Amino acid sequence: MLADDSKRNFGTKGEKDPFAIELGARIKKLREGLGLSQRALAARLGVSNAALAQYEIGARSPSNEVLLQIARGLGTSVDQLLGAVDKPEIFVDKEIVEAFEQFSELKPHDRRVVIELIKILHKLSKQADVRIMQ
Repeated sequence: MLADDSKRNFGTKGEKDPFAIELGARIKKLREGLGLSQRALAARLGVSNAALAQYEIGARSPSNEVLLQIARGLGTSVDQLLGAVDKPEIFVDKEIVEAFEQFSELKPHDRRVVIELIKILHKLSKQADVRIMQ
């Protein structure tokens, strides 16, 4: 298992760090969007279920190493988890995450083929949209 966290104390005893609360809410939202239970995500990340539960409620903050594992496990970036970017959460859909995982296992040549196919489909889709508008 990875080191669970870098325990941070915020303010008075029992007071939660607002940043940790927001981070936890983002983790929970993404996890639920993927249809994952806390137990399933914790297993995927290599952390205890209790640690993940504490991250989600903002009682603990994950270490940098665990934060990176969480981002990878949820198919997003650390920037997205930290709220540093306002990009839409493109990997919230479970099917997209699974497809991306399969894509990452392909050989480099096959990845290039898939990327070219996506570009072609995107171009055809735009052309079809233009014809419909005319």
